[in-house]
Amino acid sequence: MIKYQEEFETYIKANCSGDKAAATVKSHLSSLNNVSKYLAISINAKILSTQRDIDELADRLSNTGKLSPKNINHYRSAMQQYVNMVNGV
Repeated sequence: MIKYQEEFETYIKANCSGDKAAATVKSHLSSLNNVSKYLAISINAKILSTQRDIDELADRLSNTGKLSPKNINHYRSAMQQYVNMVNGV
């Protein structure tokens, strides 16, 4: 589950150019939903609002042994965008 999903979608669309916006929104939502699923957490500003949070969640994802470093990096990118939204960047 992603808290503030609509706001996140709007944020991504506003910060992405042209035809890529829809695909980027879909990709980032999928990534955040996967983070939520693999770690059994809800994505929200309390869980994910700093670089440290990103690092901790990425470490937890890595420790599951189920994901490649490439996937984890993709998830990091989506988490960074969520952190940027939360912090008004």
